[in-house]
Amino acid sequence: FGAPWASVASRGHALALPGRGRFTGGPLAGSVRLLAATAGEAPSSKPSEGSASKGWVPSNALFTRFVDFVYKNVVPMIYPPKAEICNCGITTTAPIPQPELLAREDIKQGSLEWRMQIYGAALYWHMATTPTNNPVEVDVNLLRDKDVLEVGCMRGGGARYLSVVAGTRSYVATEAVEVHVDECRQLHRGQPVSYEVADATNLSPQFSAESFDFVLCVEAAAKFGDFPGFVEGVKHVLRPGGRLLLCDKFLRVQYEKLMAAVEAAGFIVEAEYDIGREVHAVGICRIPPGRGYVRMVARKATAEEAEKQSVEGSPAEQP
Repeated sequence: FGAPWASVASRGHALALPGRGRFTGGPLAGSVRLLAATAGEAPSSKPSEGSASKGWVPSNALFTRFVDFVYKNVVPMIYPPKAEICNCGITTTAPIPQPELLAREDIKQGSLEWRMQIYGAALYWHMATTPTNNPVEVDVNLLRDKDVLEVGCMRGGGARYLSVVAGTRSYVATEAVEVHVDECRQLHRGQPVSYEVADATNLSPQFSAESFDFVLCVEAAAKFGDFPGFVEGVKHVLRPGGRLLLCDKFLRVQYEKLMAAVEAAGFIVEAEYDIGREVHAVGICRIPPGRGYVRMVARKATAEEAEKQSVEGSPAEQP
């Protein structure tokens, strides 16, 4: 794509996809100090309880079969079996809290699995503490004493880590297939996280209305086949003023559809920016040509804001 993403530019944000098919720039550009420093290693260039659930509801059969196929055939090729946090990770200038929580006896320091634990946790921490476009504006208490729903938790290690270091009141982490949820429960037994089966594109039947303060979705949304269904479900479970925290690698057409659904649901977009360089610098994942890695924060309108939107006939937006 040679031109900027028109849907993003029209909202006044500075995201563009250059002709070589990957985002560049962004507020974090250039900050590629590796989090390995938190464990005393020099930077390297190498690559719960109290759930609001209303009970299990069978997920869409086709989507479930797709997820099951991906877990059985694709995930093991990308993410080694010992890694409990399965995402591309991020490099930032800030150390992560309590890195000792990520240590495992069978994971050697400096290995790919170790890097995935450290940098993957860094992505979770960044998502949980940076609510604006300015990476310097960090709120380490953003999730403290809040109810969090994670959609698409993979092996559940990120949920386990974040529930502790962020000090959440409750943390529910979901996957679409029961066998994968069972695996999470085995891996993280005794941790302050409730792992449950849920269809990401149909959350409303399973979770009570206005039961969460945050919905977190890390590297899962791009695979959803029904963005409006996902967004409407998020709107259903969030309390007024609650936030959706989301990041993933998107094709332009995918991202435009997602944001159309977000804005149609009346969400207020508070942050929307490229973290592609910082993700790419980790070296775990390659951002494919034609995709950009976006982090987005959208807030559910309060009653007053929703009324104003209704009168004005258009979604609100953060100046």
